Amino acid sequence: MKKFLFAFFSVATIAATPALAANTESVCELGQRLATSGDHNSDGNIELVWRGRPYTMQRVETSTGANRFENNASGLTWISIPTKSMLLDTKRGVTLANECKTAAQGRFAK
Repeated sequence: MKKFLFAFFSVATIAATPALAANTESVCELGQRLATSGDHNSDGNIELVWRGRPYTMQRVETSTGANRFENNASGLTWISIPTKSMLLDTKRGVTLANECKTAAQGRFAK
């Protein structure tokens, strides 16, 4: 019984950690999907999975308050505001995914 309670509280503590609890899937226009993990509001890096490939995205400061993360090697840029997010390919100068929303962003926009 003691082992069970220890395991339960250990898992509950880990699950409440913001960086681990912030694993989210976004649904974008045209049915595209991607996933991010990490806290967009406080972490210096997040992980983004696009088309099955993981990318480590580094925070870039902005003057507007938007959350902006870049991966210089791939040219990917992830921009997130309270109502939506978008993924850009800055090497090719194209938008890869737009109007991306998590469940929380979908509720906020209504």
